[in-house]
Amino acid sequence: MPRKSPPNQTLLPLNGEHVQYRTANTTNEARVDVSARGFWTRGQRAFMEIRIFDPMAACYQRIPLEAAHQKNEREKIRRYGDRIQNVDHGTFTPLVFTTSGGMGPKTKCFYSRLADVMAEKKHQPRSHVVA
Repeated sequence: MPRKSPPNQTLLPLNGEHVQYRTANTTNEARVDVSARGFWTRGQRAFMEIRIFDPMAACYQRIPLEAAHQKNEREKIRRYGDRIQNVDHGTFTPLVFTTSGGMGPKTKCFYSRLADVMAEKKHQPRSHVVA
């Protein structure tokens, strides 16, 4: 029988489960920035972690912007994705932004879904919600 998640952004404690990456957050007090029920799938919790990075920082100077977004997304996924999927039985989306407002690929998908949900809920055209 699946365990129930706490009502906030706190993740379920590990109870003998093993996570795939050594960089995963395995503390019993682990939490994410945002969670919502039913965002991607009806009844399932969606967890989101936010990262904002400066693409002009020295560590990103030699890679394309798209690669920098993907690098930051991968780091968040390795830290939380496996645990959320296998212990909390939820979905995980890294929300990666640049300091100038750019978004990573998964963040763009998130915002597209958010626009769809808000348009439906407010009975407005999607184009109005996006604007």
